[in-house]
Amino acid sequence: MALYYALFSFAVIENALFVPYLRANAWLANEILCGLGQHTHLSDVTIQSPQFAMAIRRGCDAVDPTWLLCAAMISFPASFLHKLKGMLTGIVILQALNLIRIITLYWIGMHFPGFFNPAHLEVWPTAFIIVAIGLFIIWKENSQPVESHAAG
Repeated sequence: MALYYALFSFAVIENALFVPYLRANAWLANEILCGLGQHTHLSDVTIQSPQFAMAIRRGCDAVDPTWLLCAAMISFPASFLHKLKGMLTGIVILQALNLIRIITLYWIGMHFPGFFNPAHLEVWPTAFIIVAIGLFIIWKENSQPVESHAAG
C-alpha cells in the first residue's frame, strides 16, 4: 500500500497512468450506457445527456480497493502463482463492479438525484471494501499456505 500511495503522489505518474485509466473507464461506461438505450455522449471523462452529467474522477474507480486486495494477497503466505491468479481475478471482478457502479450512479442521478451523493459517497465505497474483503476471504479459504522451512 505504501508503494501505491508513493507512486500516485507524483503528478507525472498520476497523469501518465491514472488519467488514461479514468478516460478508459468513462469511455467503456458510456458505451454500455449507449448500448442500454441511454442517449449519452462523452466529453473527456464526463458522461453527459440532456438530463444529467457526471465526471469520472479520482475516487470514481476501483483502484483503492484493488490495491487493498492485492496487498492482502501479497502478504498472505501462499505460492506466487496462487497470489497471481487471485490478484488477476480480483482485479477483473473489481473493475467490472466499478463499471456497474458508474452505470448505476448515472441511473440514480437521472431518476433519484437526491440519493446520488449518498450512493456515490457512502453506499458504493462501502460495497467495494466489503467485496474486496469478501474476495480475500474466499481466496484465502482456497489457499494452501506455503510452509515455513525454518529449523524446528
